[in-house]
Amino acid sequence: MNSWKAAFFVLFGAVVLAVMLLVFAAVTPADDFVSYNTAAKSTAAGNSLIIRTTKGDFEGIANTIIRQEMGNENMPLTLAVEEDVSLSTELQVFSATLPILLKFEPVVQPDGSLLLEQKSVEVGRLAIPPGQALKLLEDSVDLPEFMEVQSSEEAVLLQLPAIPLENGMTVEAIKFDLDADDIRLRVTVRN
Repeated sequence: MNSWKAAFFVLFGAVVLAVMLLVFAAVTPADDFVSYNTAAKSTAAGNSLIIRTTKGDFEGIANTIIRQEMGNENMPLTLAVEEDVSLSTELQVFSATLPILLKFEPVVQPDGSLLLEQKSVEVGRLAIPPGQALKLLEDSVDLPEFMEVQSSEEAVLLQLPAIPLENGMTVEAIKFDLDADDIRLRVTVRN
């Protein structure tokens, strides 16, 4: 075999190898590359962010949502967040207005709901058993669907993921530390 022929095949092989390496490098994605298909799949399931808020901000947002859900309900219901979570309302009995104050200890549930375990009940200055007070609240006030009174367990379940929000968003409680004024919520946007 002629030396020119051998040099031609070596050069031709080197060019083919270089072209193959160039094509391989061009079609192999970078380590941090996210394809459109992968991004579309993660968006379909939902994208989340964690929001850290204060007691005052949580109270304001909760009361806005409660008022919107209760519509024209003539019995006011107000949520307050201080050293505990409290619900206050008024009950009309004959011609007298009875102020009712229910105090709760918040407990974050695995599904992102917030369980309010009853600590005390104040109906004017009368002492009423907590279970009966919750039953009275359940029977007297048309509560939003995401608020579930569990009178036998002396608790109210705030099903945060069930709150109807716009654009397919959901909210879940992650942390509810009132002593440290550290309330963390996961907000997920779904398509």
